[in-house]
Amino acid sequence: MLLTAATLLTKTRLAFVALFVVLAVVLPLTDPDYFWHLKAGEYIVTHRALPAGDIFSFTRAGQPWVLHEWLFEVMLFGAFATWGPAGVKLLAAFLAVATLGVTFALTRRMGRSAFVACALALCGGFVFASGWNPRPQIVTYLFFSVFLSVLLHDKYYGARRALFVLPLLMVVWVNVHGGYVIGIALTFLFTGAEWLNYWFAATHARDPVQKQRLVQLTRIATATLLASLVNPEFIGHWWYPFQVLGMEANRSIQEWQSPDFHGTVAKVYLLLCGLFLLSYIYATPRADITELLVPGFFLFNGFVSVRHVPLAVLTVMPFIALALARGSTAACAARWQGSWLGRRYASTAGSGRQLGRAAEGLLNWIVLAAIVILLSLYQPRLHAKQARQAERLPAAAADYVIANRIGGNMFNAYDDGGYLIYRLGPEHKVCIDGRVDVYGDEFFKDHQAMYSGAADWKEKFDRLAIDFAILDNDAPIRQLLLAEGSFREAFRDKRHSVLLRSVPRQAALSGRPGHQE
Repeated sequence: MLLTAATLLTKTRLAFVALFVVLAVVLPLTDPDYFWHLKAGEYIVTHRALPAGDIFSFTRAGQPWVLHEWLFEVMLFGAFATWGPAGVKLLAAFLAVATLGVTFALTRRMGRSAFVACALALCGGFVFASGWNPRPQIVTYLFFSVFLSVLLHDKYYGARRALFVLPLLMVVWVNVHGGYVIGIALTFLFTGAEWLNYWFAATHARDPVQKQRLVQLTRIATATLLASLVNPEFIGHWWYPFQVLGMEANRSIQEWQSPDFHGTVAKVYLLLCGLFLLSYIYATPRADITELLVPGFFLFNGFVSVRHVPLAVLTVMPFIALALARGSTAACAARWQGSWLGRRYASTAGSGRQLGRAAEGLLNWIVLAAIVILLSLYQPRLHAKQARQAERLPAAAADYVIANRIGGNMFNAYDDGGYLIYRLGPEHKVCIDGRVDVYGDEFFKDHQAMYSGAADWKEKFDRLAIDFAILDNDAPIRQLLLAEGSFREAFRDKRHSVLLRSVPRQAALSGRPGHQE
C-alpha cells in the first residue's frame, strides 16, 4: 500500500496538490460579495425557499431579485456550516485547482509537451489567480474549462460521446452563475466555426462523416441552450445577463473595466496574447477558422474587461500549445537533438542512474510534507497579515451596532454592503451593496453622489430618512454630516465610524463611549 501511494504522487500531481494545500491555507476571505452570497445561502437553506424579493436592503425591499446564483450560495453556506471558514477555503481551492487541472491536461495533450504545458500553466495560473475568490465566477471558470475541453476533444480526438455531458452541466451552471451564457456562446461559436471550416473546404474534401459530426454538434448545442431553461426564472433568465452587462454602473466597477497594462498581471496576459500570435504565425499547417475565431473572441473580451481575462487565459493556453507543436516546438526540439550540445546532454543524462517510480514518489511525498511544515511555521505571520486585511471590514462598527441595538435606516459605503448584510442582515437592512442589478443605474449614481458629497448630496440623502451611518473615516459624506450637525459620532476606530442622527430616540446612544484609537 505504501508503495502504491508513493508511485501515485507524480511531479505533476505534487504541483497541483501543493497548490491546493497552499490555497486552502492562504486564501483570503475578505471579498465584499462573498459575504452577501454566504448570507443568501443561509437564508435559502434555513427557509427552504428562494426569497420572493429583496430582503437585504431597505432601499429596494421586496422588489424582484433574480437569484441566478442560488445553487452556489447553497454550496457556499453548506461548506461554511460544516467546516466554517476553512470549508469555504477548501471549496474555493478545489474549484480553482480543478479548473487549472482541466486546462493543463488539455494543454498537455494538444501540445504534446509537458514542458510547454507547465510553462503555460505557470503563466496562465498567475493571471488566473485574480479570480480565485469564493464567488460564483469560480464555478464558471471550471465549467468553461470543461466545455472547452469537451469541444476540443471532439474536434481533434473524435470524443463524440463526451458531448452529451454539456447539456447536463448546463442544468447546474445556469443555477450557479449568470456566466452560463459564456458556455452557450462558446458552444455555438465553436459549432459555427466548425461549419464554416466544412463549407469553405474543397468540395472533394467534404467528408460525409464530418457532416454527421457537425449535425450532432449542432443538436448538442441546441440541447445545451434548452437545458439553460431549467432555472427558477425559466426563459426570463436569458435576458438577465445581458441586462447586467448593459448597465452603466459597470463602468464604475473596477472588474468591469479594461485591464491596466501597467500592472504585472496584465503584462503577463499581454505576453500570452503575443505568444499566441507568434505561435500561429510560424505554425504549419496554418490555423483553421475555429483555431482563430474561438481564442480571438475571448482574447478580445479580455481586453474589454478585467472580469473576462481569466476566461481568455483558459481559452488561449491549449491553442498556444497546439500551434507550438505544429511549428516552433517541433523545429526547436529537432535542432536541439541534432546539435552537439543536445547529443552531449542526452549522453550525459542517459549515463546517470534514474530514480525508480517508487523512489521518485517517496521524494515527492517528502517535498509535500516539507510544504505543509513550512505553511504551519508561516501561520503566525499569515494570521497577522489576514488580521490586517480584515481591518478593512467594518467589523468593530457592526459589533457596536449590535451591542447597542441601533435600529432604523442605515447608510453605508458600496464596498461595505456585502459584509454588513452578513453581520447585520436581514434584521438590519443596508442602503446598498454589490448587487448593482438590484439597485439599478439611477440609484447607483445617486449613492455615488451622496457618498462623494456632490452638489445635490443632501437632497438625495434626506429622501432616504437615514437614522445611522457606518462610514470610512475619510468618507466625504462623513465630514459633511458632522459639519452640518445633524449627525453625531458615536463610535470610531482606525478605519470606520458609526454616526447617529441627533434626534431624541438616538440621543442616549450618541453619548456612550465608543471610540477606539
